[in-house]
Amino acid sequence: MATFKAEVYAHQKKKDGTYNIKIRITHNGEKRYLATPYYIYKEDVTHKTFKIKNQHYIDLTDELIKKYRYRCDAWGERLKMVNVDRIVEIVTSEDPEKKFDLDIVAYGRRFVKKLMQEDHEGNAKSYKIAINNLVKFVGRESISIHEINSKFVSDWIEWIKKQPSKKTKGDRAQSLYPSNLRAIHNLAKQEFNDEDSGVIRIPLSPFKKLPKVPSSRKRALEINQVKKIASLGYTCIQQPGNNRFNLAKDVFLLSFALVGMNAVDLYECDLYKNGRITYQRKKTRNRRDDKAEISIKVEPEIEKLVEKYRDPDGKRVFCFYHSYSSVDAFSAALNKGLKKIEKLIKVDDLEFYAARHSWATIARNDADVDKYTVHTALNHVSEDMKATDIYIKKSWDPIDRANRKVLDLVKLELGSLEEPKTEKYKKKLCLSNLPKQK
Repeated sequence: MATFKAEVYAHQKKKDGTYNIKIRITHNGEKRYLATPYYIYKEDVTHKTFKIKNQHYIDLTDELIKKYRYRCDAWGERLKMVNVDRIVEIVTSEDPEKKFDLDIVAYGRRFVKKLMQEDHEGNAKSYKIAINNLVKFVGRESISIHEINSKFVSDWIEWIKKQPSKKTKGDRAQSLYPSNLRAIHNLAKQEFNDEDSGVIRIPLSPFKKLPKVPSSRKRALEINQVKKIASLGYTCIQQPGNNRFNLAKDVFLLSFALVGMNAVDLYECDLYKNGRITYQRKKTRNRRDDKAEISIKVEPEIEKLVEKYRDPDGKRVFCFYHSYSSVDAFSAALNKGLKKIEKLIKVDDLEFYAARHSWATIARNDADVDKYTVHTALNHVSEDMKATDIYIKKSWDPIDRANRKVLDLVKLELGSLEEPKTEKYKKKLCLSNLPKQK
């Protein structure tokens, strides 16, 4: 059992002539010394043994020791199993009687910032949207974690249901946003609750009755729909800069022919060698030992399209970063262009991610590629296969064969890659190339 004793040490005299009172903690034969806020003079201790004789300080240290013992008593028999350093943590931790509070919005925003720093931009954006929606619901930026109870969550869900919803969210927002807040709430409980010592600062679990997040709709196109996109003619370029329709068409087909390469990876990839684009998938590179590296062969039917968008500076594979300052701006341009394309091919809510879904679905259902190869081609990892993967040397050949099967089925015919330009644009282009007047 831990014991506590107030002591003063003659060799610890300060320059002002005072001595700090220490609390000596003894537990399982080990000792530690805790400083107190109390300082006394030599006349407050006995001459020979340096015991405290000033009753005022005896009372103060007795009260402090009483508080320490009270905290240890809460552990009961478990106290025998911990070392003296854990005893120090127990007695010096925040006073459990003190009212605890936490601004869940500020805490959530710190979590979002941490995700961004760790390169989890997609997750960070999802949590940020949920927090912003919560703030909009309450009408203020600061929300105490003690306000978050079952009724609060229920009222929030009902409020979300009544809001005008974007097509991209549908009915998912009413379960997705609270689910994100639940994750933040659980993180706070892990950080601020100490069940071992009986300190429960956040006692509520208000998310037990959350509605399930509806599964996302299938966004895969059929073979004939992919062929339709490839056969679409370019629209006329009106002014310098990328035409969103033409860009969306080209980059969608690039993604499809490069085994569903994501927009962020097309934007950032920087290695094109021996006819292969090798990159580390942005979404999962920081979560995997292999950095989520994958290498995709550029097949003949897509070579000209790859060359069309090559980076003239050679810093990256593609030149998209020259026209768009961020991947978000690049993705926004793609999806705006796809809104025009969806009307022409008669598909609702066509998004860029459909290229990835389409490749996977056509590979499995039409090209008869086995599910494990599709899984590998999408750069996913299986917990069940992790142990086996250690013994298998990585090869890109199965992915190359799978992609060849898909492209043989789809038979992409891209035609001319030259985009038509208006006379007005041509005139602007000519003027921009004239030498500057001195």
